[in-house]
Amino acid sequence: MKKSKLLLIFIAVLTVLNVVYYLGQWGGPSVLQYVSDTLPVLTSFIAVVCLYHTFKAFKEIDFARVSWVLIFIGIFFDFLAETTYAILEIGFKIDMNEYFPSLADIFWCTAYIPLFAGLFMMFFGYKRSGFPLGKMKVYAIIAASSFVVFVAMAYFLLIPILSDNESDDITKLFYMYYPIADLLTVIPAIILFYITTLFGRAAISLPMRMLSIGFVCFTMADMLYAYLGWLDIYGNGNLIDVLWHVGYLVIGLAGLYQKELVESVNAQ
Repeated sequence: MKKSKLLLIFIAVLTVLNVVYYLGQWGGPSVLQYVSDTLPVLTSFIAVVCLYHTFKAFKEIDFARVSWVLIFIGIFFDFLAETTYAILEIGFKIDMNEYFPSLADIFWCTAYIPLFAGLFMMFFGYKRSGFPLGKMKVYAIIAASSFVVFVAMAYFLLIPILSDNESDDITKLFYMYYPIADLLTVIPAIILFYITTLFGRAAISLPMRMLSIGFVCFTMADMLYAYLGWLDIYGNGNLIDVLWHVGYLVIGLAGLYQKELVESVNAQ
């Protein structure tokens, strides 16, 4: 059985178990804290391993390999962030709701730089290679939808956070940074998904499809986290955590699909 299929089954099983446990929260707050802090470490580590094998599968150093290296670096910073968060909360017994922003947030914010660069390098690589880029009306729809999402995000999230007199400027900056950075990252991922669907083979579009789903999960989770964190009602075992867990695993799955695609091309 292919590793991608095994990971797909693992994603489905873990997601169901994750939701069931978060709804039941058996074992009390202490067990819930361990589960809530260790699952992101596990899922991000799995993504890191998958992405490492992805860029290693490329025989030549071209735009595609460099793009996947950058995505690997971004997810690796996410893994550092998740590990740091778990150590601070479990090991040092720090209340992370009060200790914000932390070193983990520095790692998370840094992760967006290589992720964004990797996605845009993929886009310009496809453009330079002469592949079909699709219809302008589709780009117009993506742009219009992104604008609507940004306006809604600004009205319901960013402006209220910016107007909050009880939070300091650094806290406001971090709460606003996550949803904006996510939106800027998910847009090129969706565009790449659209471009690869034009190639006619489902195997080619699968990696971009999974990347898009992964970044959409991150965007939804970070928007909800910023809002709940600003209201000071976010805590361990919140169901939005499942979106982060799924996001990491699906991005890892994207890497495995890309690895299998590269290996099939190399075998020809």
